[in-house]
Amino acid sequence: MKTNYLLTGVIVIAIMLGSCTKEDTYVEPDLNAVYATSIVNKFPNLSQGTTVNIDLGINEFSYYDNLFKVVEPSECGTTAFDEAIDETISENLDQLGAQFYSIYSDINFYMSLVDTSPQYFGVDGIYTNLMKKRVKDQERFWDMPNEVAVKGQHNANFKNEDLLRETLPFLYGPTADIDALIEEIYVINEESTFLIENPFVSFDGFAINIDNFFGKGQGDIIVISDGIVSVMTKTGIDANIIWTGILAHEWGHQIQFNNNWSYPVEDGNVPESTRSTELEADFFAAYYMTHKRGATYNWKRVEEFFDLFFNIGDCSFESDGHHGTPIQRMDAAHRGFELAQSAQKKGHILSPEAVHEIFIAQLPEIVE
Repeated sequence: MKTNYLLTGVIVIAIMLGSCTKEDTYVEPDLNAVYATSIVNKFPNLSQGTTVNIDLGINEFSYYDNLFKVVEPSECGTTAFDEAIDETISENLDQLGAQFYSIYSDINFYMSLVDTSPQYFGVDGIYTNLMKKRVKDQERFWDMPNEVAVKGQHNANFKNEDLLRETLPFLYGPTADIDALIEEIYVINEESTFLIENPFVSFDGFAINIDNFFGKGQGDIIVISDGIVSVMTKTGIDANIIWTGILAHEWGHQIQFNNNWSYPVEDGNVPESTRSTELEADFFAAYYMTHKRGATYNWKRVEEFFDLFFNIGDCSFESDGHHGTPIQRMDAAHRGFELAQSAQKKGHILSPEAVHEIFIAQLPEIVE
């Protein structure tokens, strides 16, 4: 379902979420799309530290591990978001952080799905009211009342014994010694200067349909972490726009789940298919964010967010999680903005189907 790649002593983040049918389980490829972000050269003594002899290894999850076809390479390069991530990791990475980051990320991913407590957003819930408003806005704008559960992801999850106790059996099996696992996690929490302290430990942003996988009536879920927003705000971007933009992008994926749309891609070309869905989510997000009856942001304010986050893109043309290049993603977002502007005089909101048809018609120009 989700795979994080970790090399001992080297953090190489390549969070890849596989996809199945909506009737089974679907996870959209992770929004941050950070590939091969390595800081080993900044920490030459990292591999010389003493490792903790604790086995928190968990089973591999199913995901696409076969490369079907590649996307034809085009102009591409790294962006400021990569630098912000490197800077964040560099603040306090230690040996335990390198050793256990991947496992903590997996555990936090599942805690986000299992948690049914009242949700809060941002450290200490400072953005909870904003998110409640934005969720209501999305429901009204796309006519999707009470369809999507939006959840926060927090480093504080690793201090929540009840949530750990509820989550760990899904990862380690019903016969696992949960008390021992929790005790081990608490030891690591205490000893590490990185785990549960660095924003990168909660760095998910994704949409998923799990169709009652956890047996609690949950289906469509969006998860947004504190960490992604925290790192982006360091660059001076308005936090309100960041929360709004990530939610709008992920909501676009939920619209896709509902409609089971097909895309004009060659059969079996997973990178090309993923790129199409990601670019469309950017298109949907910009349409909502700049629409007169949506979030009502003007393009100048929104463009900074797109330039940092949606423009992150990636150059992994051979990856089945390819999101599109920075240039393509910015182009898709700007076209969504232009579509919203064309309807502003009347304030008319196009149906998701109509927005989709317009995007499909423009897709060849975006990718070329």
